[in-house]
Amino acid sequence: MTSDFTRLFKQDFSDLKAAGASWEKMSKDMHDAFDSHRMKVTGPLHASWEGKDAENALRFMEDIETRIQITQTESMAIAKVLETTLQHMEQAQNDLRAEVNAAEAQHFRIEDDGTVRLPKAWETPQRDESDETRRKRQDMDAQLQDHQERINRILDDALAASGEARKALAELNGEILDIKNKQMAAESARDVDKVMDQLGVKGPQIPDNPKDVAEWWKGLDPDQQREYTTLYPDRIGTTDGLPSDVRDEANRLRLEQELNVSQKRLIGPLSGGPISGEDRHNLEALKAELDKRDGAPESKRLYLLNHDAGGDGKVVIAMGNPDTADNVAVQVPGTATTMDSTGSQLNRIEKLQRSAESADPTADTAVVYWLDYDAPEVPVTEAWNTEVADSDRAEAGAQDLRDFTHGLRASHEGERANLTVLGHSYGSTTVGAAASDDGGLDADSIAVVGSPGMMVDRADQLNVAPGHVYFGQAKNDNINLAQGLTLGADPTDADWGGFQFETDTSGHRGYWDDGSESLANQGRIIAGQQPSEHRPFWSGPW
Repeated sequence: MTSDFTRLFKQDFSDLKAAGASWEKMSKDMHDAFDSHRMKVTGPLHASWEGKDAENALRFMEDIETRIQITQTESMAIAKVLETTLQHMEQAQNDLRAEVNAAEAQHFRIEDDGTVRLPKAWETPQRDESDETRRKRQDMDAQLQDHQERINRILDDALAASGEARKALAELNGEILDIKNKQMAAESARDVDKVMDQLGVKGPQIPDNPKDVAEWWKGLDPDQQREYTTLYPDRIGTTDGLPSDVRDEANRLRLEQELNVSQKRLIGPLSGGPISGEDRHNLEALKAELDKRDGAPESKRLYLLNHDAGGDGKVVIAMGNPDTADNVAVQVPGTATTMDSTGSQLNRIEKLQRSAESADPTADTAVVYWLDYDAPEVPVTEAWNTEVADSDRAEAGAQDLRDFTHGLRASHEGERANLTVLGHSYGSTTVGAAASDDGGLDADSIAVVGSPGMMVDRADQLNVAPGHVYFGQAKNDNINLAQGLTLGADPTDADWGGFQFETDTSGHRGYWDDGSESLANQGRIIAGQQPSEHRPFWSGPW
C-alpha cells in the first residue's frame, strides 16, 4: 500500500483544482439561472396571472427557484472547501519536498514511508570512535530527529486538512433536486458559516468606512466578489459603500434563506435563534411586494439594500439604480411605518421618481425608501405621545442614515449625483438628527413635509448649501400640534430659515397625491430645480 508520505510527495492536484473550478462554475450558472427565472418567468407572471391555479403554479416555480438558490450556495461552499483543501495540500506538499531536499542535502536518506535514516557513513557506530566523532554522531542524531519531526508534522497537517474537507463535504451533501424529498432536502443543507469555521476560513475583512469599503471591493477579483456575495450574504448585503446590485443580490439570497429558516428549511449562513411568527410575517410581506415588481423596466427595478425582520421590520429599497442615476433621492418615512407599509411606501417613491422625471426628462432618477430606523408606532394624531415627542429613535437612527448616504456617494459611478434626502413626519426628525451632526449627510438638498421638528434651531445647522433646505406643510396638517415643542424649532417659523414650498394637498398624508403641486415640488427638488414658493392665503391682490 502506498504510504501517506509517497502520496503527498508525488500527488498531482490538477483534478482537485478542476473539481473546484467546476463547482464554482455550477454556482455561477445557478446564480444566472435564478436571476433569469425571476426576471423573465415568475416576475412577469406575478403581474399577469390570477386565480388559485396561478397561485399554485407560482408556488411550484418559486420552490424551484429556492432549490436553485440552495444549489448556488452549496456549490460555492463546496468550491471553497476544495479550494481551501487544495491550498493546504499544496502547501504541505511544498513543505514536504523542501524538507526532503534539505535532509538529502545533508546526506540523510528518506524511506518510501517517510522514515529518515542516517547517512550510510554514520549508520553503524565504531568501537574506537573519538570523543569528537561521538559528538558529531549525537549532532547527526539530533538533526535526524528534527527532520523526522518536521516530516511527521507536515503529514499530520495534510491528513487533518483532508479529514476536515471530508467532514465539510459530507455536511454539504444535500439532496436538493429531489422534488419528492423536500423535507430531506431542507434538513440536509447546512450552515455555511459553520463549515467555513471548521476549515479555518476567514470571511471577508470588510473596512468600517463606506469609502474604504468601496475601494476594498474594487480591489477584489470577480471570483472573490462572487464568493463573498454567495457565502456571506448577511454581511455583504448590509454593508454601506458596496454596489447596489451586489447588495440586492446578497439581500435577496439572505431573504430567501431567512424564509427557509422560518419554515425549518436552513439553506445558508445565518446566525441567531429561531424566527418568530411576527418575523416570518414581515419576511413574507417583504417578499410579496418584491415579487410583484420582478421583471419591471430597468428604471423601475427594485434593489433590496437592507432588511431586518425583527420587531415592526426595517427595510431599504431603491427604485432605479442609485449607483448610476443622475438624481438620487432618499425618502425617510415617519410614524406608524412598518414592514406592512412596504407596498404603499413603494408606491410613494414611484410617484416621487415619476415627478422628478417629469421635471427633468433627460436625467435618470433613483429614489430610495429608507426605513432603517425604528419608527414610532403611534399615529401622528397622537403627537403628544412620548414616543413621538422623544428624540431617542431619531438619534438612534442618525448614524445609520449618515453611513447610508455616504455609502451611496462611495458606490456611485461616474460624475457626482445630485443627492436629496427627504423626510416625512418623524422621519424628518431622523433626517435632521443625521444631518446636523458629525459632518452631515453629504446631501445637496434636504426636503421635508409635515415635520414636527428637525432637532435644530435653524436650517443652516443641517450641513447643506444655503437655500437648499426645503419644507412643505399642508394648512390642515395637525402636525402643528407638535411643532416647536421637543423636537427642535418649528420649521414654519420665519426665523427658521428654510424655503417653504407650495403645498395644495390636505392632511398629514396627502403630500404625494397625483397631480398635486405638493408632489410636483418634491419632484423639482429631487431634479435639482427650484420649487414653487408657498404663498400665504392672504397674499396677492385683494
